[in-house]
Amino acid sequence: MIVRRLVTALSLLACAGCAKSPGIYPVAGSVTYKGQPAEGAFVVFQRQGADPATEQTIMGVVQPNGTFTLDYGSLGKGAPPGEYIVLVRWKYDSSLPSARSVREVAARPDRLKGRYDDSKHPLLHAVVRAETNVLPMFELED
Repeated sequence: MIVRRLVTALSLLACAGCAKSPGIYPVAGSVTYKGQPAEGAFVVFQRQGADPATEQTIMGVVQPNGTFTLDYGSLGKGAPPGEYIVLVRWKYDSSLPSARSVREVAARPDRLKGRYDDSKHPLLHAVVRAETNVLPMFELED
């Protein structure tokens, strides 16, 4: 676990200059489910109190080692400082070999049965600070 955090921290430091917009700070973390990496899960950050319909999506995809970094689309890598609810969507077989598959994957059931994808009753929260952020691990369960 210490090695995983060290790898995540080092990758963030290497990418400290990756953000394109002022006020966007690198954010990395990890997600496990029953102690195993939640590879392929989508991690979505929604600013608390903001309308997700009017804000650009801040998200990352969990890698095979369980880590993710946030992407703020055209605004850069990371997120603005603030308090966030964190949603996790994990579709069965989320590999995307073609554009048509994106629609197919979206229609697939969530492995977590929507438990971590309810913005009205979020189970996960995070705080992004005006610095390089390495978040505590999100450990998902049934």
